[in-house]
Amino acid sequence: MIRQVLKVFKALNSNEKPWQLSLGLAFGGIIGLMPLWTPHNIVLLFLAFIINLNFALLLVGVFFFSGIAYILDPLFHQIGLAVLTSDGMQEFWNSFFSNSLFLFDRLNNTLVMGSLIFSLISAVPLFFLINVLIRKYRERLKDLIEKVPLLKSLKLAKAFDTFSGGGS
Repeated sequence: MIRQVLKVFKALNSNEKPWQLSLGLAFGGIIGLMPLWTPHNIVLLFLAFIINLNFALLLVGVFFFSGIAYILDPLFHQIGLAVLTSDGMQEFWNSFFSNSLFLFDRLNNTLVMGSLIFSLISAVPLFFLINVLIRKYRERLKDLIEKVPLLKSLKLAKAFDTFSGGGS
């Protein structure tokens, strides 16, 4: 757990652009809110490897938002139920799900449909919010946090480990 927190601070203090960090967390949010093994998540993971985003923040986002997803499951069910049972969409859904490729997506499940809609809609504001927060952190807090004695000692311990051959 401490190692993951240190990786987040390392990413925040790195030379990576804020959009790379924000996109990693937004992708992690989408993947974390959706049921794990859906084709959408596999596509997002594939895109994450292609796009130059921060993978450590993607993993943090997956773990964080997976915990939130259990709390939001009733909301996801209600969203998915409303979308799948809306009167004007019945003919569309019948033709959509008659294709076996779309059944493989499991979008006929109210939880999967609701979590997909919610995660895609919430990913955009999350991206911009995290982007702004990272910029503010780098402008105002980065230098203050680097002066904390505990973090200085962790840096010295890491440098000693590397120098003595014990580091990775």
